[in-house]
Formats: sequence, C-alpha cells, structure tokens
Amino acid sequence: MNEIIPIALEKSYLEGKGLVANDPSANDDSVTTDAPVANSEHLFHVGKIYVSVIESAPAKVRIDNHPYDEFVQILEGRLILTLDDGREFKFEQGDSLVVPKGYTGSWHMPEQYRELIVIDTPQE
Repeated sequence: MNEIIPIALEKSYLEGKGLVANDPSANDDSVTTDAPVANSEHLFHVGKIYVSVIESAPAKVRIDNHPYDEFVQILEGRLILTLDDGREFKFEQGDSLVVPKGYTGSWHMPEQYRELIVIDTPQE
C-alpha cells in the first residue's frame, strides 16, 4: 500500500518551470482542433480527482459535451469561453472558474496560457 501524505503544489510548476511537453495528438475525444495544440503539463495527482498544471501556446479548440466537471485557476494569459448561442465568458490571470460537465462551445486562449486544473475522474 502506498503511503498517504499531502502533495505540495510546487510553486515552480505553477510558474511554468519544469513542465513536460505533451503529445499534441493525445487530445480528449470531446476536443477538436484545426491543428494540434502544443502544450506542456505537470501532473500532481490522479485518484478520485486529477490535479495538473497545463501550459499552452495560443489556440482555439472546440469542446463538445465536456466529459467532466473541471475547476480552472488561470495562472497566465486569458481564456474566452463561447457558447454555441454566441455568449462569451472572459477570464484572465488570477481568475478561477468551473467548466461544468456537458459544456459545449469554444475554448480560446488568445496568448500564451497556463492553468491549474482539478477534474473529477470516473469512479471505479
């Protein structure tokens, strides 16, 4: 059995230092893009929740029926979420938000972008 201890969210990762490049073709099935999105990540924890820092170059992706509830804290850059009916929701560095399961619309990061995410994971 693994030892159960607190997991520190190291400041260097939150600042974007030491993140590891992801395979741009490994996107979630609910995400579609015109071109692969280059991003980097540091995974802190996977269990009942998934906790990670993700950094991305500017990009705009389409989300169809987001598969999980997701808490987002924006560490760098801006995020514009646009529903299919045209309503826009703008967020910037320091903002926190929840993207509910089932979200459908665009996810636009107009500049270099970094976020801390906490998502629920399927219960086994």
